[in-house]
Amino acid sequence: MTALTPASVDELTPTKTLDNRGGDCASGFVQLLEVMDSVPAGGVLEVLSTDPASRRELRDWTQRAGHDLLDASTTGPFWRREFRFLIRKGTN
Repeated sequence: MTALTPASVDELTPTKTLDNRGGDCASGFVQLLEVMDSVPAGGVLEVLSTDPASRRELRDWTQRAGHDLLDASTTGPFWRREFRFLIRKGTN
């Protein structure tokens, strides 16, 4: 993961956002692949999710796919967690 300061994360403007809150992981991953295709190299995709497995799965996927996971944050109480990821598309 590329290290960013909290201020630099707040200043990033995502190129696109994928809101998969309330969705399942399988359909969300298909949507992720489709949306990532439309993000230009170097662009930033924001992914919103309520799936706890997304933390591990997105980290692993970004490494395999040649993208950078810039930030992964969690908000909300434990019974209603929301996850936000910022992924910079690689040049591959």
